[in-house]
Amino acid sequence: MRTLLALLICFTLTACVQSPTRNTQVVDDRPGIAFELPSVASEYYELRIDGVSYGYVGQYQAGENLLRIVDGTHQVELLSDGKVVYHQEVYLGAGVNRILRVGTHD
Repeated sequence: MRTLLALLICFTLTACVQSPTRNTQVVDDRPGIAFELPSVASEYYELRIDGVSYGYVGQYQAGENLLRIVDGTHQVELLSDGKVVYHQEVYLGAGVNRILRVGTHD
């Protein structure tokens, strides 16, 4: 009976021990780019960065969504019907978010 009681106490104490845990987090420090657009029509401009299309620029409005890209110098273009309506060369460093203002703003 004493042996059974001793085993029960040992199992109970073993169950109370918490094994160490590890918490790993990955930080996304890629730079982000967003746009301020003067009109609703300009939201439908095609966005190209370094010749690669990223869809409509309206997806990446300031305050709503950032486009994460690798750090470095990039050629940013907006196209309307295949014609370049905006072009800018930008340098983005790690962890930097940049808002590009397109057109005239009041």
